[in-house]
Amino acid sequence: MSRSAIIAPPKKRRWLRRTLGILGIVILVLLVKFIMHLVLPRNFRGSGEILPIELPHGRYQTLYYNEAAAPLGIVILGTGDGGWSYWEEKVAKHLVAKAYAVGGWACRGFSDTRQYDQTELAAGFRAAVEAVRARSGADDVPVWYGGWSTGAEQSVAAAASPERPNGLVGLLLAAPGEHGRYGITESDLLGVEPSGPGSFALADLAPKLTGLHIVQFAAGLDPLDDTTWLERLGQIPHKTMKLPNCLHDMGGAGDEFLQKLDEAMKWTLLPAKM
Repeated sequence: MSRSAIIAPPKKRRWLRRTLGILGIVILVLLVKFIMHLVLPRNFRGSGEILPIELPHGRYQTLYYNEAAAPLGIVILGTGDGGWSYWEEKVAKHLVAKAYAVGGWACRGFSDTRQYDQTELAAGFRAAVEAVRARSGADDVPVWYGGWSTGAEQSVAAAASPERPNGLVGLLLAAPGEHGRYGITESDLLGVEPSGPGSFALADLAPKLTGLHIVQFAAGLDPLDDTTWLERLGQIPHKTMKLPNCLHDMGGAGDEFLQKLDEAMKWTLLPAKM
């Protein structure tokens, strides 16, 4: 076969170059959009009521959601590293519709206002629980920590503290990574695995979660999601709820995820099997 016979005709080569160029532009736009999504604050104003809380290194707040006269439980919902967004708002309203009281925890805001460690983080989560208790009148009810991405990692760290709120029964974790950090750095916002000062491995905290039920929601199309740390839980009750066709945001906190969230909360209330 001659060389001229295997060379694409000029028109076909032009069409191919044009197609690859358009594809490259689309990929670049999506990449820029993804980076901006990671780096910039969401500037999303949640509809909840702001409840101030006092902490050792200054005042902070939790975003309160509740419509029940007698809530069935309290959920402290940690955000991704961009702050409160459509995702947390949707989950909070779903939980409220199920008669739970919610306290929103904005991880980006907390990091922006102070340097902190596990002790202050755990104190913040406990203070959020107490603020929601006082506002809702929900005293003797179960409590869950949970969140999305960074919020899931922070929930693990707060729950691993020996100082837990009364009634804490479980963790509801959507797409945590292998490591987290007490704070948020620029590299964290770019999706680089946290390392160095202030970072922590979920696997190292796992043995300290005794007495809780742990649920992780794992998105099948999420490269940042990590479930290997669950092996370190040993006999601590835990389960993975898979969403094989979802990306990092669990289908935009879609119906499949919300249904699994309901199932997970019921499971965490079951007696631990010995």
